[in-house]
Amino acid sequence: MNGEHPPAPASHARPPSVYRVFHDPDGPARLSTTAAHALADCLGIDVSDGRVLLYDAVDPDALDRLFRPRHDGRARHGSSLSFTVRDHYVTITSDGEIVIEPPVHR
Repeated sequence: MNGEHPPAPASHARPPSVYRVFHDPDGPARLSTTAAHALADCLGIDVSDGRVLLYDAVDPDALDRLFRPRHDGRARHGSSLSFTVRDHYVTITSDGEIVIEPPVHR
């Protein structure tokens, strides 16, 4: 042995997890509020400190109107909206699912 160490095995880091949450349309929170809280949770910050600005990517009032029931009360189905916040890819679907995909670092 000459004192050399074998090379360390290559690191197989797992990609960051996709964050999913469902908005309850019958609950007290607006969809935009649920989305802002989901982003804060995903980013590990306090939603009240103003660092998660949904306004930077989408108008919260427009988001709420986009997915609320139609004028005749029928639910909206089959639509989604995607945008990015701090390099996180956010998709919100008409059924209330909020999916946040972390940035991919290569």
